[in-house]
Amino acid sequence: MALIFNAKVALFEALKGRVPASTQCTFADTGKADRRSQVWLGETTDEDLEPVAMRAGPRKPTSVSGYVEAHALVVSAGGPIAAERAVYELRDCIADACMSVDRASIPGLLDLRPESASVDSAETTDGAYSALTVRVRVRGRVT
Repeated sequence: MALIFNAKVALFEALKGRVPASTQCTFADTGKADRRSQVWLGETTDEDLEPVAMRAGPRKPTSVSGYVEAHALVVSAGGPIAAERAVYELRDCIADACMSVDRASIPGLLDLRPESASVDSAETTDGAYSALTVRVRVRGRVT
C-alpha cells in the first residue's frame, strides 16, 4: 500500500511550484543549514489501516489514514518577528499545495489537508530563525 507515499510525492511536486524562488524545496532534509529559506518533507506514517469489508481472498478494501510532515526553516538577519512571518508564509504555501493536489491522479486518495502546525523561533548572534512543522493528514481507501 503506497497511498501515503504517492500522496507525499504529489505534495512535493505541488509544493515545488508554490514556494518562492528564493526558498530551497527538497523531498528530504538535506542536513545543511546554509540556506536562508528551505522547505522539505519529513516523516511519513501509516497510522491506521482498517479493513472495511468482508471479502474472500487476500486483498480486502482497507481504509488508510496517516500523515506526512512538512518542515520549513527560515534564517533572517532581522529579528524573530521577520523570521516567523516568513515561516507562516511558507505554511500557507504548504496548505495551498495540499489543496492543489489532484486527488483523482492518486488511486484511493480521499483527503489531503494540513492538520496542525507548530512553530519555534529563536534569536542567535547571526540573526533569528524560525522552524515550522506542518502535519498533513492523508486519508484514503485501497483494495
